[in-house]
Amino acid sequence: MIQREEMQEVVRRYKDPVVLILGSHSALDAAAGARNYHLRRIIYTTTERANIYLQNPIVGYEEPIKDLPSLVNKDIIVRNDPKDIKKTAPWDQCILVFDHYKDILKYTDVMRDLECIQVPNRAFSVYVGSEACKEIEDNFDVPIIGTRSLLKIENREEVRENYYWYLEQAGIPHPEEFLFDVNSGQTGIRFKATVERPMVLKVPHKSRRLERGFIFAANSSDMEEKVEDYVNADIINPIDLTVGRAEEYVPGVTANFNFFYSPIYAKQDWGEPERYLMNAKGLSRERARMWLSNEFMSIDERREATHDGVIRMGAELQQKVKWEKTPYPRTFEVTAHLPISLRESLIRKIHPIADSFLEKTMEVDPPGLIGAYCIQTLITFKELHSNDPDFKWVQKVGHGLYDVPEGGVLSDHVPKVQDVATRHGGGTNTHMGIGAQYSNAKYLCRMSMGDRIALEIVNARERQVLPEIVT
Repeated sequence: MIQREEMQEVVRRYKDPVVLILGSHSALDAAAGARNYHLRRIIYTTTERANIYLQNPIVGYEEPIKDLPSLVNKDIIVRNDPKDIKKTAPWDQCILVFDHYKDILKYTDVMRDLECIQVPNRAFSVYVGSEACKEIEDNFDVPIIGTRSLLKIENREEVRENYYWYLEQAGIPHPEEFLFDVNSGQTGIRFKATVERPMVLKVPHKSRRLERGFIFAANSSDMEEKVEDYVNADIINPIDLTVGRAEEYVPGVTANFNFFYSPIYAKQDWGEPERYLMNAKGLSRERARMWLSNEFMSIDERREATHDGVIRMGAELQQKVKWEKTPYPRTFEVTAHLPISLRESLIRKIHPIADSFLEKTMEVDPPGLIGAYCIQTLITFKELHSNDPDFKWVQKVGHGLYDVPEGGVLSDHVPKVQDVATRHGGGTNTHMGIGAQYSNAKYLCRMSMGDRIALEIVNARERQVLPEIVT
């Protein structure tokens, strides 16, 4: 593992940091944010994806652009060899085209000489990181604005202490898991206990190994039958059942909450809000500042193929179609995102989830999360009884309801976390160029996640604390 102290020593020498971005996922948002805060950026991509960045140039600064070709001609350079990038040359954005994303590992010394700081996204974790992000942990010796050692916890099947483990340790509501055994010969599964509830089995996608496949069922016996049918029909790989996870199907609204934790802000005086949290909530000064520095930025939701198309069909037709006989498998491939807002009274339930997760990462893997991350939830509504773990969470947070009859059963919204992204989330692209309502309101200007990442780098550079924001 590359030690944080090594990267902190590297970044101490930086005078003019360059934002380094893998060209995929959320690169346009990160590049636009860097541009808006007058930071140079290098987008490294592949020949197959280079046109995304060639045909969507990020140039100029604050003035509206009247002559795009002239600015592109002035601001953008395109290179195949990183050694041809000259720091003293007059460019603002470099599009660096490789044969393979992992080629960046051959040029980490060049990236350090150019004073690069990597913005991590999911494509970086999987295309450069490989299994359990080992390449990033051991060989990508370039400073990262984020937490190098926590990128791997998204690799659910590859590490034991994954985000599910963190959610369990932090006591955060998440879909209940149903345990099963894989049959000898890997021809199917048998649940350890009968479950009379709808459920979903998550296994690696057969043809897209970095994605997940989903099987839905009405109960455990229905799932056992479906898995056997899917194996016999060669729709799923039998070996993948050994790393599959069966969990309750949670009927609710999908909402991805984008947060940014600032180590810089966490050392500043927040005034009366800080003192209120100390006095009314019994927090230490350090913890109160941590909560206030854990910034809620935006919310997005996903649109997924082929699921979104299937549900537009009438229920009667959905039941008749045999999708396995078509070229269109029933999948949840993330395809687009939409910005959404949340019923304001429910925001009180999101902050404790983010704060608890952040604190658990600080406890288990110091320094914990740094910068951008995303809490992906299903927000449901349910009856809460005293023996329900979700009831205990709501009681801990405080339900904040004023219309519950005395002695009546409490029914309330419960956010259940189904995924955590420990880096720049892909859904933030929906706020690129316009910002998001929550972050814009805080900062009195357009503030997307790409903007916020760039602002942190600028603040760190100006205050000479760049080592505080990197690992």
